[in-house]
Amino acid sequence: MESYIILDKNLAQVIAIIKRIVQLHSIYLIGSSEMNIPNKYILDSKMTNIEKHEFTYSLVLITHDFIADPKTFMNDVFNKTGEKCRIFSIHYTLNDTKYRLRHGDNFLSRILSSENEVYCSEHLLCCGYSYHPKMYAKIKKEWEFRMNRAYYFEDKVSICDDVYDETSRMLLISQSLQQACAALLNIFWEYKPCQYDLNHLLNLCLNFSKSPEILFPKISFRSHRVFNAICHAQYNVNFKSVDDVSHEDSNYAHQLCRRFLDKADKEGKKKLQELESLHRKFEVQ
Repeated sequence: MESYIILDKNLAQVIAIIKRIVQLHSIYLIGSSEMNIPNKYILDSKMTNIEKHEFTYSLVLITHDFIADPKTFMNDVFNKTGEKCRIFSIHYTLNDTKYRLRHGDNFLSRILSSENEVYCSEHLLCCGYSYHPKMYAKIKKEWEFRMNRAYYFEDKVSICDDVYDETSRMLLISQSLQQACAALLNIFWEYKPCQYDLNHLLNLCLNFSKSPEILFPKISFRSHRVFNAICHAQYNVNFKSVDDVSHEDSNYAHQLCRRFLDKADKEGKKKLQELESLHRKFEVQ
């Protein structure tokens, strides 16, 4: 039997669109935000200072069918809402979800609760969060592995070469940021991402961390240009034969990367201490 909570009209529209696109089992809301985007049209006085409201939702989707291209799916939802509602979604099939719950997936065990549920055709049985020192050791090991790799990529950005390739430097920065985001998602949510689109990872991290605010573009055109170059670094390396990233832009991106890593490292280590205390309480005497 289908069930809903009382939704705002924008989220209700998003759910209705998703139901038309995929065979949906349930949706769980992780976070939401609203942003006012001012638009200025200098040559048209009638359209001056118009503000656009954009709503963002972080969702966990459980579907009957596998979503092959998540990025296209999210863009499709965004377009069908008239570019008013943007989603950053995490996808599981129903069979995969049941398997993970049987084997103690802490991320799903916390997310699949009635408080987070916005649409459900059938309630799933969750066993609750698993506490144990071995679980903590696993989380800590993954955190250290990801952050070490993030700092490894960041360190290679500063190597002086005879040949300068700023687009390749951007790729190293992008890889460093992706690894740091994966480390944050694991330690705060115990979630391992299936896709490594940087913008998607940053927006998921924004639900519990202030670090992404360092990277998100500000007002200036340069800020938007650099963020775009970081997010599309893999594509630019693979398909562009002209290096159109300036040395100044790659240096600026590197500075942002360092600030992000340092802040993420502090946030992660603080969370690690909380988790250690939590899991140690359940240590078998």
